[in-house]
Amino acid sequence: NGEEERAQWLPMEAVQIVEWERAMRPLDSVQQALVAKKSIVKSDQRYYQIMDIIHQRNWNSDRYLKALNIQVNIQEMLKIRARILPPPQITYRTQNNKNVVEHVPLGKWKIRNQLCSTPVINKWSMVYVGSKPDKNIIDILKKFEQHLPLLLQRYGIQINPNPKTIAKPDQRKDIDETFNNIKTDGWQLAIVILNSTEPALRDHVKQLGNQKLGLVTQCASFQAIEINSEKLHMYVENLSQKINTKIGGINGIVNLKTALSQISNTDRFMFFGVDATHTTSSRKRPSIAAIVGSCNPSCSHYAACLCEQYPEKNRCSIEVIKDMDKMVIELLQVFARSCGNTLPNRIVFYRDGIDDGQFQKVLDNEVSKIKSTFQVVYGKNPMACLTFIIVKERHNTRFFAYDGKKTSNIEAGTVIDVDITHPSQFDFYLCSQAAIMGTSRPALYHVLHDENGFNSNDIQELTYWLCHTDARCSKSVSIPALVHYAHLAVYASVAYKFNDNDDETLEIDDDESTSETITLEDIKTKVMILNNNIQDTMWFV
Repeated sequence: NGEEERAQWLPMEAVQIVEWERAMRPLDSVQQALVAKKSIVKSDQRYYQIMDIIHQRNWNSDRYLKALNIQVNIQEMLKIRARILPPPQITYRTQNNKNVVEHVPLGKWKIRNQLCSTPVINKWSMVYVGSKPDKNIIDILKKFEQHLPLLLQRYGIQINPNPKTIAKPDQRKDIDETFNNIKTDGWQLAIVILNSTEPALRDHVKQLGNQKLGLVTQCASFQAIEINSEKLHMYVENLSQKINTKIGGINGIVNLKTALSQISNTDRFMFFGVDATHTTSSRKRPSIAAIVGSCNPSCSHYAACLCEQYPEKNRCSIEVIKDMDKMVIELLQVFARSCGNTLPNRIVFYRDGIDDGQFQKVLDNEVSKIKSTFQVVYGKNPMACLTFIIVKERHNTRFFAYDGKKTSNIEAGTVIDVDITHPSQFDFYLCSQAAIMGTSRPALYHVLHDENGFNSNDIQELTYWLCHTDARCSKSVSIPALVHYAHLAVYASVAYKFNDNDDETLEIDDDESTSETITLEDIKTKVMILNNNIQDTMWFV
């Protein structure tokens, strides 16, 4: 038991397994799907479950509440006022290279035209990795190979219809040799079809492409292709948005400036999404922080910076990002290179993963570092105005729409900023997604710092419109896309190696019982460095 270095080994004959013992290892994809299916509760069912619990508890008979003169209204849920924000318009491109607008009904839309900008793909390959292909596998792969270029061209992606096709077993040395040959031949894209039970194979492909060789890769599951073989257009629509984004294209554009009431055409916006893991970190299991920042005028292209942070000795929980200043400087430099050596004059941060008790710590550390960064980067020029917003997904608040007869999920774009929000702080609930199944969960936003002078409607509408900019899909997502990108970057980072500036090889004792106080100065960091061809691309989608 315990970690492998301190494991206590026992003969199998001397061990008795206790029934229903909890397995601490992560669930696989099949198990996750089963858990999600069991945990889905429709909105009307959840409403009645909540009301049943309230009535069974019989609060008004509780002697402690009576002693404190507290009465609970158990007849009905609290009725509050809400507004539904207008959705944005998404700009795409026609075959005649003219702009066309798609409207957004009920939180999702169809891509009926071509993507906004699409690079030309002349040399690409399709690599099958897995067991030796039989006739059924070969037929499915040939169908996918024939239909993929045609379906990509429907969305404006000019791609050579004759890819180089390769089949390899799921052995790392074979994959390494194949990828090295592809890179040497100057291929722009490798679509890797995985048909293997080895979970680390995808991570190996990503590390090869993004960190060692600088080759754009798009992984696809053979099982997913097989299931969708009769409706490939739906599968490829999702795949095309990822491919186009990774090779530098732009899918759709939302004019975010039109969401704001007081704005100038000369204003240059930059948006940051920030996330960090909150496990108790150590040298062996570090916390990972990710910051993504927009780097083009339409705020449709993002670059990411990631770093590991951990105490040199022992373990601790790290709430703030130590190298926030260095990472922000790097992303501001990417913005300047992409925008003709100009810097943004309005910057908006969306920070995920912070609890109420940590607000002041974030203000004292992260916000102050960002302000210090501006002084370094902008020098004597006017500094950018900063807005810093906390995003909270993990809370127990749910809202139901009631039409006088039945309850249902609230619509996409519903915002609540009265009655149940903080009496003095600037916070609001926003449900930006349309619930497909189950009960919709709104996100809670806290505006910690605002120098841009946004009013309530400006920030709420800007936040809602940012939820429509996710390059991976054609629907409004539950949080701003840039925060989702930060989540994806953290999740994907397990495949990559972080730069180790520490040459120390001494064994560290991770003693949880230590009472030593660990400060931010004691935290060590390692930056993740990708290949120069990949570093500033949207590799994380």
